[in-house]
Amino acid sequence: MYSISVKSHFSAAHHLEGHPGKCSRTHGHTWRVEAVFGSPDTGPGGLVIDFEDAVGALQEAIGPLDHRYLNEIEQFSGLQPTAENVARVLYDRLTDIAARAGWTASLQSVAVWESPDAMARYSA
Repeated sequence: MYSISVKSHFSAAHHLEGHPGKCSRTHGHTWRVEAVFGSPDTGPGGLVIDFEDAVGALQEAIGPLDHRYLNEIEQFSGLQPTAENVARVLYDRLTDIAARAGWTASLQSVAVWESPDAMARYSA
């Protein structure tokens, strides 16, 4: 299995309703995001996906979250905007983008860091 990884980041605020600690207060992060795409074979030109295309897809996926208050975004209606759920929302968006683009490679996982030392990963 071949895989490639691309990273980006965005800034956004959130709070965790009912959380017993300080995360119950509104606060922000510079969220770091990594998307991993994989395929058992390379396509034309020996690529899983062109890095430029993968970066563009990741930028498209995170764009609606950048400089936003995550609690107000539709995808988080009734859903805590935890790092775990941010990873899931981005995974779903990237899966849709890859399907529209007709990529044969699949999205393997999305990892989201809310700090340099705290990361959540989602994979289907």
